[in-house]
Amino acid sequence: MLEFFAQWKDAAPAIGACIALISAVVALLVFRHTRHANRRRATLDMVMRTFLDDTAQEKYGQFKKIIRRDKAVDDTFKVQSLLDATTENHDDRQIVLYQLNIYELTSLGILRGIFEEGFYKHWFHNQFMTDFENARAFIEGAQARKGSVYCEFAKLYNRWLKSGHPVSSPNRIKMAWWSITQQYDKIDQAREWTKAR
Repeated sequence: MLEFFAQWKDAAPAIGACIALISAVVALLVFRHTRHANRRRATLDMVMRTFLDDTAQEKYGQFKKIIRRDKAVDDTFKVQSLLDATTENHDDRQIVLYQLNIYELTSLGILRGIFEEGFYKHWFHNQFMTDFENARAFIEGAQARKGSVYCEFAKLYNRWLKSGHPVSSPNRIKMAWWSITQQYDKIDQAREWTKAR
């Protein structure tokens, strides 16, 4: 037995270094997993608060009414008219600012790694993209006055515009596979989904 330990005594530093390296890798993997889980939890908490908060739901409903007025052919109201604060448009302006600020804060959290982008994108992609497009005149008007206004919202919108929704915008490899396997119905459906909002 002593001979066995004598033979391995020269290998002890290398074994110790390997164990330390393995421990460091495991610690990094645990840290990464914990960070990912915390980011997902923060995103879920934020989304659930949005759904469960009656005030947020009411304000979002009011925001959608303002957008519908902007899109109505028979109404002369335009959302960009809210850029300049007046006593007449104060309430409508506050509602639009409230909703766009929520999107800006959420976008900032996603782009800075506080919220998990994939989870939020699966859940809110269509609403996020549609609301940006519907409020684009207001956003661009505000950015013309100060470039940093809603810059995170615009950056995330443009990123998602290129990549699309994970389900309705399959990547090139998947599209190529469908083409090779002659699954043209899936290709056509993906193209239709990409156009739809």
